[in-house]
Amino acid sequence: MKTQKLNKQNLDDKITIYRYKQKEMEDFLYSSHDKIIKETAISLGKDLAERNKPEESCNKEQAYSGVISGPYNKLMMQVKTDLQTEIEEYNIVSDNDKFDLELKELDKELTFKENSLRLKNRELSKEDNTLLKKEKRYKKMQIGLIFIILIDMLISSASMQAMGYSLVISYLIGLGIGIGIYFFSERLPLIIAKGRTKIERRAIAIISFSVLVVVFYVLGIFRTINFSNGTAIGQGAKPIYFTCLNMFFVMVATTVSWFNRLTPQERKTLDQWKLKMEEVKALQNEIGVLKTKITQLRSTKAHSELSRKQLLLYARDIQELIQRLYEEAFKVFMSTNLVHRSDGKIPKFFNDDVPKLTVFYTNLKL
Repeated sequence: MKTQKLNKQNLDDKITIYRYKQKEMEDFLYSSHDKIIKETAISLGKDLAERNKPEESCNKEQAYSGVISGPYNKLMMQVKTDLQTEIEEYNIVSDNDKFDLELKELDKELTFKENSLRLKNRELSKEDNTLLKKEKRYKKMQIGLIFIILIDMLISSASMQAMGYSLVISYLIGLGIGIGIYFFSERLPLIIAKGRTKIERRAIAIISFSVLVVVFYVLGIFRTINFSNGTAIGQGAKPIYFTCLNMFFVMVATTVSWFNRLTPQERKTLDQWKLKMEEVKALQNEIGVLKTKITQLRSTKAHSELSRKQLLLYARDIQELIQRLYEEAFKVFMSTNLVHRSDGKIPKFFNDDVPKLTVFYTNLKL
């Protein structure tokens, strides 16, 4: 089995043509044909001519030429056996049924996914996505809060170094204090909102800020060491100054969080929108994969059908080749007979068309 690749070049366009071919089979047909001509057609023509046969009135070529058509009919059957065209016809139908079933299932799944995507997009269009802008705006503001944390970290680190801690430990402690201020400031509005009444919320706020004042005041005592050369309370730097500074950071971070951070209900609404958006993207990806599979399957189906039809076309061409070889042998027989006859007569059936061989494949549908 062999496929020949032929390229035709036309300006900038290149067309590739694939042709099915079995060289050994064709070589065998031509060698058999040469043998039939030499050993049968020519020999038979001479033998009959010596007796001036076939008779002039003879109109049944089979009475004399059957010995020529026989070998070619045998070649027809041999080619039929080798090519097995009946199986290829069945394979075309079988493969198409299999591909059509798979395509039907994929199309069904694709339709379902597209309908689901349509419904999800409709649901998504009804959701409030303005909170997404609020979330992005707040994330930008958090950059400023991080800058405040860095300032506080540097101040805290300097006081830790004055107490005898190493540089790395001082910065780690300072960073921890800064991060603690950041998270506490961010969560403080939520902590205050835990109160069930206005009095409870005010009480929580007062207690929270009081605790912060005490903590920052103690830290302020440590920080003043760096500014008073070892004296706990120097004349220039007072703990209350650092306490006010830290409380300022806390108030700024809390205010930013209070007015810009998403409320729990807004967060819940935005999370629902994000979940539906993720579902939409997942459906879009699945639809893309399904469309790719359908395209690939259709391409495979077309290629498979073309490959099998190439074999059927080749079978038809081989049949025509055998018929032409038979006609050539039959004409060699007639010309040899006429050349060697002594009566100069022309048998009646010599004027008829060369008879057709029995073909094994006639129902090619493209």
